[in-house]
Order: sequence, then C-alpha cells, then structure tokens
Amino acid sequence: MSVKKETREEKKRREDQALNRVLWWFGGAVLLEFFLLLLNRFYINFGHGDTALAFGLSRMLQVLVWVSLAAAVACGLWWWLSRRKGNKTFLPGALTVVAAALFVCALVSSVWTAVGVQFLYLSVPATAVLALIYYLYQREFFLVALQGVIALFAMWSYRKLIAAQPKLTYVLMALCAAGVVAISALAFALQRKDGKLGKRRILAKKANYAMLYAAGGVTLCALLAALLLGATAAYWALFLVVAWLFVAAVYYTVRLM
Repeated sequence: MSVKKETREEKKRREDQALNRVLWWFGGAVLLEFFLLLLNRFYINFGHGDTALAFGLSRMLQVLVWVSLAAAVACGLWWWLSRRKGNKTFLPGALTVVAAALFVCALVSSVWTAVGVQFLYLSVPATAVLALIYYLYQREFFLVALQGVIALFAMWSYRKLIAAQPKLTYVLMALCAAGVVAISALAFALQRKDGKLGKRRILAKKANYAMLYAAGGVTLCALLAALLLGATAAYWALFLVVAWLFVAAVYYTVRLM
C-alpha cells in the first residue's frame, strides 16, 4: 500500500470518527431538549409546584441532582482509570458527559425554575454546535466561537436577571469577563510557543491569532456596554455578537476549502 493511499485512508478514518462524535453530541442534545420540554410542560407551566404532579417533579429534580452528581463522579473515575490502564475510554467518557449534563440540567432547573429552563433551552443546542465546531473545524474557530457563546450568555443573563437578582448578574458578568481574559491569555501563550502547549500542538502553525484577540475584544466590549448602558444595550449587543460569529463562521468555512 502506498504512503499516499495510507494517508488518504487515515484522513477518512479521522473524518468518520469526528462525524460520529458530532452525531452523538447532537443525539444527546435532542434527548436533553425533550427532557426540558417535558419539564417545562409539566413543572414550570403547572405553577411551580402548586399541583401534585409539579410537586412530585420538584422532588424528583432534587433527588436527580445528587444521583446524577454521584454518577458523574463515578463515571469520571472509571474514565480516568481506564485511560491510565490503556483501555477503551469511549463508554465511560460518554456516560460521564451524560451524567454531568443531567446534573447541570437538574440543578439549574431546581434552583432557577422558569429562567433556568429557558437558559437550558438555549445552552443545550449551543453546546452541540460548539461540539460540531470542535470536531469539524480548526480549534482556532472553536476558541473564537466559545468567546462568542460566553458573550451571548452574558447578554442574555443580564437582560433576564438584572432587575430581580443584580448581585448574581454582576457575579456572572465578572465570571464571563474572566473566562474571555483566560482564553486571550491562552492564545497569547500559544502564539509565543508556535501553537503548542508543552509538547502538544493545540493550534495550527498558520493560526490567525488576530481573530482570537478580536473575538475577545468584541466580547469584552459587549460586556462593558451592558454594564454601562443597561439592558437595552445588552439586547443590541446580542445582535452584534451574532453578526460577529456569522463573519467568523464564513471566514473559517472558506479556510477549510
């Protein structure tokens, strides 16, 4: 077998693996969205526990928080031990992600009820899209998109929570800003090391670091506009971030061709 044919087959195998992983992520997202739909229909819209069914679901969520957390820890330990021993890690890894997703959904729904379910409605498909970008695009685009998602989460949280829970809103905004700064710091460190972190290559040699810094600038400007100008500015900043992500998607799609 020629080296060229071997290379083509290896590339096709990696592409098939990436596509299968994306399909798993989207399948899990569909199941979680169905779970949230049932939760919204029978828990949120029934008056936050005024009926027997809603009360039962509320208790179920409280139990699910602890059960899913224990399952996530156990599966994570299984994954770690399997990796250390050189065994297959797909099953324990997949179960860890599923248990962790259930834990987050149950915790957010039980603590923030209606607002929490609305947030999960948006965050589940956003996570699936980030997984698609991670597996099918350059990691550079993944970092750009991750900063965009952080900005969208911050703007949405500000508009939804600033009136009722201002302290929580400012904490979330601070965490979002810290996340963006951390990603920019990572980009700077990778740029100095030619895209490598230690001996592992994270970004390609021809990575466009200007796009990473621009993404951080757009996100921080959106956060600052919301804090200084209020909820109306946060609303319009959403469209700014979406437009930026569209431009970035076109740019990185063209680079794949």
